[in-house]
Amino acid sequence: MPPKKQANKKTGNEIPEVTPLIAVVMSDSYENRFMPLTLEKPRCLLPLANTPLIEYTLEFLSTAGVSDVYVVCSSYAEVVENYILKSKWSLASSPFSIHVLKSPESQSVGDALRDIDALGFIEHDFLLISGDIVSNFDFKSVFQAHKDRKTKDKNSIMTMVLREASVSHRTRAKSGAGLFVLDEPTSRCVRYEPAPRPNKNGYINLDVEILSELETVSFRNDLIDCHIDICTPDIPALFTENFDYNSIRTDFVKGILTSDILGKTIYTHILEKNYSARVESYQTYDAVSKDVISRYSYPVVPERNIMEDQTYSYQMGHIYKEEGVVLAQSCIIESGTVIGSNTFVGDGSKISKTCIGRNCKIGRNVSIIDSYIWDNVVIEDNAVITKSIVANDAVIKKGAKLEAGSVVSFNVVVGENRVLAKDVKVTTRQRVREYSDDESSDEDEEDQAEIDVSTIGEDGKGHLYHDSDDSDYYESEDDEEYNRSLKSMIYSVESFSLSDTSIHSIINTHKKTHRRYSSNSGVSEGDDDEENFRTEAVESVTRSITENHDPDIAALELNTLRMSMNVGYHEVRSATIAAFITFISKMVTTGTLKVKEATENMFIKWIPLLKRQVFETDDEADLIYCIQVECSKRPHGEFILAYALNALYDEDMVSEEAVDQWWENPETHSSDKLKDVLKYAEKVVDNIQNAEEETDSESEEESD
Repeated sequence: MPPKKQANKKTGNEIPEVTPLIAVVMSDSYENRFMPLTLEKPRCLLPLANTPLIEYTLEFLSTAGVSDVYVVCSSYAEVVENYILKSKWSLASSPFSIHVLKSPESQSVGDALRDIDALGFIEHDFLLISGDIVSNFDFKSVFQAHKDRKTKDKNSIMTMVLREASVSHRTRAKSGAGLFVLDEPTSRCVRYEPAPRPNKNGYINLDVEILSELETVSFRNDLIDCHIDICTPDIPALFTENFDYNSIRTDFVKGILTSDILGKTIYTHILEKNYSARVESYQTYDAVSKDVISRYSYPVVPERNIMEDQTYSYQMGHIYKEEGVVLAQSCIIESGTVIGSNTFVGDGSKISKTCIGRNCKIGRNVSIIDSYIWDNVVIEDNAVITKSIVANDAVIKKGAKLEAGSVVSFNVVVGENRVLAKDVKVTTRQRVREYSDDESSDEDEEDQAEIDVSTIGEDGKGHLYHDSDDSDYYESEDDEEYNRSLKSMIYSVESFSLSDTSIHSIINTHKKTHRRYSSNSGVSEGDDDEENFRTEAVESVTRSITENHDPDIAALELNTLRMSMNVGYHEVRSATIAAFITFISKMVTTGTLKVKEATENMFIKWIPLLKRQVFETDDEADLIYCIQVECSKRPHGEFILAYALNALYDEDMVSEEAVDQWWENPETHSSDKLKDVLKYAEKVVDNIQNAEEETDSESEEESD
């Protein structure tokens, strides 16, 4: 009989067991925003600054302390697997083991996570990340913070990594990251709402108990979703239990946070200084490319030479060149340019803010500005390319012109002197069914389309691709233009549609209560913040007026400032009106304009800005009061107030109820200065009240 094994005894010198960290990389996007390029290559293998996107993700993981990486593929699985097997990440020297998991039936991230749950290899916390991420932050410290939170909150199941940025920041996707409602001291997310449809009011219903239970709540729509999540093993199982969960944010996070049964908590980690962004559209492709070239993502920059065969070196002005580049003596290479090996640029050609791949031939007197030229492209003499993408093996013939937003896919030939209009996309592939960005057409020859002579010319090759064939988000006709904008490289602030109306309607009462409590302490840090906000906000609005900015741009700047300094909308209105009245007064005192003309011009033009600050009758009354206060400090104030009030009422900016509320408020008549400016405004108020009375009486007569 063999001797019994003795139980292990602790000696006090044991090395603590290290839990391996697994990363799950979603190589599929389950979207179609990079069509038609992704008819022939998966999004994760598209080049960014001449390096495949997935390389940036894997490079980030190499510094994150990850032991095993699982790359999940539903489509293009063979292509991705072959790429991984031939890469440095499959060598013995790789910092992690890498595996490709094929999930051929999955149609969403939720499906892929359900497949992972079925495999049962997730036993510890893991990192969930997209295959199109560029990041430079220290993940180890973020992971440690996640573990520390778990020791305090046993119900914690996820940490979402977010990046602080203004609403109009170029790396923020047009579809927006939505609204995160956070418990500020702990960074716990208590509610998440996706960005609403464009030009639609978005409202959320939030339990008042949440506000009353938490000391400080922040409403954040100034965050970029990095699509990097630290997850517990519970998460794949929760996706299995809830088969209708497809999206991580709109389904899972929102569902967990609104569930009264599960009792699970989700936290955020907000990056303030480091860089992290996802390439999820043509717009963010352009933005992240510029960030890498401009070195905002340092040390993730071209001369780091992530790929083993790369030889980039850095030159002044953010110019990067590989070995073997040949430049004609008279060509001009301007800042923000990357050029791959064995590329030739001819006499008189100008390259600016452009990334050019390897083995490209660029002729004489060619102009390429703000564009992306991939490998093996031929661009003949006198061609003009602006803010466009030209994929591998394409040919742009003599005198051809690509206008902003053009996408020329693989092997396309644009004929001599042809012009591709704004946002036109051309491909050689015939789309025979719905594809995502990660699905290919299996028929290499059969799906070749007939030549579209009207678009690319008789000597061209390819056909027009229609974005209207695919819709990622909204499928109604009203949203067709928005859907197209998601697939355009042309940046527009109009696409950022998350209105603050919903935020205001939720926090209005809570905010007023908080202000009453804080006012008891006299001069506080909050008062300093409000004063700093007023100074900066007045300067911002004044700059917008003098430089004739679009009101939407001015609104975005103010909103970013408001959120960064945590002030209310009264402060925003007060600062805006201060800038208005100061400018009007200057126009009048210098004799540039008469009072009536200066006042009406100002308020009528900037009503779109005011509408972003006024949401209900109380706000309208407060707006009038802000005008009164500022007019009491200025010469001609009594005239400015009267003309402003009349203009706002005529333009339906303020209602009769708001005018009555302002007029009857004791504050309106609380000092001699305030009373003095009411001299002509009183007549306007009388006219408004009489007009409404006449309207009411006419309505009664008609009903009789």
